[in-house]
Amino acid sequence: MPQRLTRYALTLASTLSAAAVIALSGCSSAQIVSAPQRVTLDARANGIAIRPADGTIFITDDKTNSVLSSPDGKTFTPFAAIPVVTGQGNALSQVSAADTGSLLVGRFGFGTAGAVFDIVANGSISPLSGTDPIRRRLGLAAIGTGKILSTWFVKNGNSPATGGLSLITYDVSTHAASERNLLTGLAKPVGIAVQGDVVFISDQADNMILKTSLSGLINRAQANGLSTTVIKINGPDLLTIDSNGTLYTKCNVTAVCRISPDESVVVIANDFEDARGVAIDPAHHLLYVIDRPKSADSASILRIIPLN
Repeated sequence: MPQRLTRYALTLASTLSAAAVIALSGCSSAQIVSAPQRVTLDARANGIAIRPADGTIFITDDKTNSVLSSPDGKTFTPFAAIPVVTGQGNALSQVSAADTGSLLVGRFGFGTAGAVFDIVANGSISPLSGTDPIRRRLGLAAIGTGKILSTWFVKNGNSPATGGLSLITYDVSTHAASERNLLTGLAKPVGIAVQGDVVFISDQADNMILKTSLSGLINRAQANGLSTTVIKINGPDLLTIDSNGTLYTKCNVTAVCRISPDESVVVIANDFEDARGVAIDPAHHLLYVIDRPKSADSASILRIIPLN
């Protein structure tokens, strides 16, 4: 087990019982079947999600502090505006589709106004009460009615950032919520992806993706500890996962990587300025990736990559 894993506090009595480190490998040519499409967005985009029920694509836009929607990934229109925090820059993180049909959106919050919002079909917005506003929110994953996984980190002055994964449970009618830590001791956890009982968490600062058991994290009572795998990858960001358990995320400085179920890592595209949100359209075998320029004055690009 790598030494740095010993600092993870799993809010359960035991430490990690097993960890395997898989090195970044197979950085070969892009595994795509045709040239990717590029759609210029009138937006400062970050997160992206596709609603399973109808294939509608949603992105978070820091330019307007809102969520935009599109039926085809080409023309986006305003869907819902998130409340602006006075004196603070706009920074919306992940958007996730709940099984109720509503959307869940994270606000980064810069250490004072981190929040999660529930947006119903007509665009009306309700903040979830009871969550910790000092947590800088990044990834979100709905895991059932009234249940969300949230990645976050906190930073005090010049001290190193520390972060974790929490479970937010909320009433879908009143939006009253409670938050419980599942995992702490991470550096800068960003992306979150879930398939069955497997959960993946990308830690951008520690250059890795952590793979472990969702039920193990939630139930806490682990007689033999929690089995965990570490996948080494440079600079991962938000995550998406397909039905076969293949992950996609930003990697290195300008690339997007595919992480197969056997934990092998392959670069599939290497000409991004700053890849952010990723989402899979399973019906059309497409990967959507937000490419967000470093300059705040430049438009974001939505890259649509056909997959094998």
